[in-house]
Amino acid sequence: MKNRIFNAYTYFVLGLALITGMTLVQLPCPACGGTGTVKGVTSLEVAGVEAKVVDHIELGIECGWDYERYTYDVKLSVTNKSSSPSYGVIMVTFHDPGEAYSMPQEVNDESVTAQFTGKTLEAFPFFVEVGPNRTEVFEKEVQFSGVTLQLFTAISHQVEAIAASEFPCPFHGAKATVPFTEWLRLR
Repeated sequence: MKNRIFNAYTYFVLGLALITGMTLVQLPCPACGGTGTVKGVTSLEVAGVEAKVVDHIELGIECGWDYERYTYDVKLSVTNKSSSPSYGVIMVTFHDPGEAYSMPQEVNDESVTAQFTGKTLEAFPFFVEVGPNRTEVFEKEVQFSGVTLQLFTAISHQVEAIAASEFPCPFHGAKATVPFTEWLRLR
């Protein structure tokens, strides 16, 4: 009887040590290759972006401060024009429409009006993989909030989407390594 209890205890301790050891071993991140930046946006083009407000909460806090939270349903269309699968990061940014402006400019001796977006309030990365010669739609719910002296100027924000040529890897902080258990999940 004592031998059986000793074996069960030994196996438990060995299993616990193995799991602890797996979390302490650090390996280079497989998403960025240990460089700290995700690259690889090749032949991807943003075909369109739609954002719809699904929830807006507005709360007045003491001393004139206000809290707002926005929830958007974002639909992103991405086209791959190459004959091989492509992947990468598409940055979807929300801008304050109250700070947007337009300015007349001359381009090739022609007067055009250039549109400039307002201050960037929040940016969200969309990690996408698109098959060869295809257009795919990605849907995601995003939420951002803030405490401000003034409420954001509009219920609907300006939304832009651009293919990022380089983006900080979201799977680790300042270091470019992840624990073995996380490495297995990302692989």
